Amino acid sequence: MLKAALPLCLLSVVCGATPSTSSRRLLTLEINDRILGGEVANISDYPWMVSVEYLEAHRCGGTIVSSSWVMTAAACIWGTTANNFALRVGTSIRESGGTAYSATQLFWHDDYDAATSDYDIGFFQTADSILFDDNVQPVALATEELEAGTTVTVSGWGSLQPGVDYPEELHAVNTTVIDRSLCNETYEGLITDNMICAGEPEGGRDFCNGDHGGPLVVDSTQYGVISWGYGCFYPPYPGVYTDIVALRSWINEAIGV
Repeated sequence: MLKAALPLCLLSVVCGATPSTSSRRLLTLEINDRILGGEVANISDYPWMVSVEYLEAHRCGGTIVSSSWVMTAAACIWGTTANNFALRVGTSIRESGGTAYSATQLFWHDDYDAATSDYDIGFFQTADSILFDDNVQPVALATEELEAGTTVTVSGWGSLQPGVDYPEELHAVNTTVIDRSLCNETYEGLITDNMICAGEPEGGRDFCNGDHGGPLVVDSTQYGVISWGYGCFYPPYPGVYTDIVALRSWINEAIGV
């Protein structure tokens, strides 16, 4: 999925090639991500959702974690400054409605590795306090790891099919947590302790272009940040997420949440 600002080919989706060991990291460099196999969602059911806009266009997902902070993936903001970003909240419609907040600063984890997607997490601080209502609420951040087999929900404005434009409406899909060691075997050792995996053996329920930085949640608690994977719903490769629990102490130290 998205990695740096270089839109490279998603090997298993755009090029039609099977991922190889030598090229496996290229597909993480696509500058967008998606929700596949899901349904239209209302912002009132996911009031922590943020559309991270760059130059007035949707770029990534994010989540409200406090009245001053929005969490996203490091890959969404790596090498950029806050000037050209807006953080749109309180709306189900991409690039329309709700309230768009400007950011005074952004930063990502010091150990973020663009080559491996390890420590793929970052934050915006808003210029003004985010005003909460029924459609705008902070998400709780997890403190305990999920067990394999747990049903989780992923949401965003990403592509509904590989290679197509983003939908106007927010979408969400349910999928399943995969045991980290099994996921690591599938990805041949690329899964670190800072990552969790979720997906279905047959594929088809996943994130895609435009979803990067968005949440993996159970109810109103966030456990993961959409990070990377081999293509969109490319079986048997599950989606990979930054593990909130693994980085919980760093988050608290960095933004006080």
